Amino acid sequence: MVTIMNFATVSRTIVIIVAVLIIMFSAEVRANDNSSKVESTIPLWELGLAAGGFYTPDYPAAEKNSLHGLVMPYVIYRGDFLRIGKDSILKGVFIDNDFAEFDISVAASFNSNSNDNNARRGMPDLDYLFEIGPQLKIKIGEFYGGKTELLIPLHAVFSTDIRRIDHRGYLLTPTISYKKRNIFNSRIDMYSSVGLSVATKKLHEYFYTVEPQYATPTRPAYEADGGYLGSRIAFGLSYGITERIRASVGGGIGYYGGTANTNSPLFRQNANVSINAVLTWSIIQSDTRVNPNR
Repeated sequence: MVTIMNFATVSRTIVIIVAVLIIMFSAEVRANDNSSKVESTIPLWELGLAAGGFYTPDYPAAEKNSLHGLVMPYVIYRGDFLRIGKDSILKGVFIDNDFAEFDISVAASFNSNSNDNNARRGMPDLDYLFEIGPQLKIKIGEFYGGKTELLIPLHAVFSTDIRRIDHRGYLLTPTISYKKRNIFNSRIDMYSSVGLSVATKKLHEYFYTVEPQYATPTRPAYEADGGYLGSRIAFGLSYGITERIRASVGGGIGYYGGTANTNSPLFRQNANVSINAVLTWSIIQSDTRVNPNR
């Protein structure tokens, strides 16, 4: 079970992350290595195998995290229109120029067993979630050799237990991201982001409503409202062990103080931490090469 974190703990963690970024940026300035500006091409498509572990909260503001493991084949395709396996599971790019990108993208998240969560015990499980919808990407520019972008996705959210699919409302998650490839010429790529989420009443209900039949003396009935869902800061590193094998680690902190449903009995703490580690092996690659920005 995750120890409840107060705001001071979250603040210290954010300060540490920001300090690391500043140190990295300062080192980059001192290095003044122009060779890092040269980007190599990458395969148009890849087929490979991925294995990963994900330690994530059961839902926003939950008091418990769950560990999920995943081993599966993967496909990456970097076409002019169709793109698979980079910023999202799948997306179709309608506009992509030096200033902006507009696409339709798909994302997903893990399920949660309510009987393993004290706050939700006796309630229905939370199913897998997947999202689909338009995203506007504004390319703000380069900063210390990395790319800064404003992402504005508006997604319809659905839940599924494989047997059925239910619509769960809409989610808006404006996010500022920073990506830098091959920092210090070390074959390490870096990613960081900060953003917030706003959701319709239906999605909040999925996380925070307690129907009367599930009420207990310590879990009163509650009807959720729509609105502000939370904020999140994330950071990740990816290292090319070889030309075809890559290891990635990352994590994030979600903060939910001041959100729409802090009075719900299912709202258990102001902050959540998530951690992930992934290993990928690109087994087959195309001879055709493309720009790495795809």
